[in-house]
Amino acid sequence: MSSVGGSRPSEAVQAMEGAGDDSGSRPSEGVRWTVPGASRDAVVQHVGSSRHEKVVWMDCDPGHDDAMALILAGHVGRGAGGVPGRRVCLLGVSTVAGNQTVAKCTRNAISTLDAIGLEGVPVVEGLGRPLLSPAALLCPEIHGDCGLEAPGGGPVFPHSAREPASRRGVLAMFHAIKWAHEALQADGDRAGERVWVVATGALTNVAALLLMFPEARDMVRVSFMGGAVGLGNTHPAAEFNIQTDPEAARLVLDSGVPCTMVPLEVTHTALATADVIAGVRDAAHHEPGSDGAVLRERVVALLTFFKRTYLEVFGFEDPPLHDPCAVLVLTHPELFEGRPMRVDVECEGRVSRGRTVCDVLGVLKRDANCLVCEAMDVGRFWGEMLGAVAVAEEGLAAAARGGGSEASLAHSQWHGWVATLPDAFK
Repeated sequence: MSSVGGSRPSEAVQAMEGAGDDSGSRPSEGVRWTVPGASRDAVVQHVGSSRHEKVVWMDCDPGHDDAMALILAGHVGRGAGGVPGRRVCLLGVSTVAGNQTVAKCTRNAISTLDAIGLEGVPVVEGLGRPLLSPAALLCPEIHGDCGLEAPGGGPVFPHSAREPASRRGVLAMFHAIKWAHEALQADGDRAGERVWVVATGALTNVAALLLMFPEARDMVRVSFMGGAVGLGNTHPAAEFNIQTDPEAARLVLDSGVPCTMVPLEVTHTALATADVIAGVRDAAHHEPGSDGAVLRERVVALLTFFKRTYLEVFGFEDPPLHDPCAVLVLTHPELFEGRPMRVDVECEGRVSRGRTVCDVLGVLKRDANCLVCEAMDVGRFWGEMLGAVAVAEEGLAAAARGGGSEASLAHSQWHGWVATLPDAFK
């Protein structure tokens, strides 16, 4: 794996992750952390009970569209007649600085999961700045001061008292992935299957994972929302997630890990039109004021704020819901068109830093390193997205009646694995 920039990326990662314990030791390739067996057993049991589901770790920077991606990941395929192969076995969620600071993104991830009936999914706090840059780019002009702002101010989802399970997110992320991968390989029908890492923010945590634990390259495949074949968004030449940490994106794409890129050309077709927002509001199945109805009101508020800022900043009449596309491409790949191509990331350019250079015509004669999506069935996208909202709504209603949704019950049975990690992980 190539290194870039002035300082060595591995040293930068070590410094950001901090010491492994109070004695000042740091994790390295040779260190094998001792973790209570019960934690590993919990992950193995969770994966084993989720046969045919896509095993996924989510890495995100919530963010309005990240919140919708969490709804989709947690609830897709779990409605009446849902097919297990369309579902996600969600191992956990890590956060990264991007749409707001990592602390705010962590708070938003926890609040979102708790509000959609997924209190059992652990959240770990990842890196708060890019690999080599001194500070993260933020996007308050789109996502507001809290990162997940409602039209009237303040957060869309109510504050949760839950704290992140770990503030050494990359370490916890690796062990969950490692244990899940071991469970997959022990299953004769799933041997060779990899854990999906779905990244909807900067690729900082994913790059750090591959740098700190090179063996993870044989365990994961990555689906990321980011980049563009043509024009960028927050920069004429670059899309925001890649612009935030281009060195991380280059490292991931050059790592040899199978990657799927969902660029702006695709996500800009997932427009939350007035009809879509009305569909969310008008499809409520429960009495006003009930937990399920309140969830729909909050989703409408989320999309309404997003619509306003996209109009003000970019002149879009309807906002594109970028991040759920990176989830749907692994659960419903037939809804996408794309092809393998060589993708390089510009890290040194004075006017094009963060650009994804996609060799569409194959003129470089270099091996492809990424499957680049080029089109998506937008109608089916919204069908699955709104279906996931409906499942979340019904799950909250069931919980209020003393039951629980299939997704919330599945995740709540194992969430304690990360709570028993050693102090060095926290």
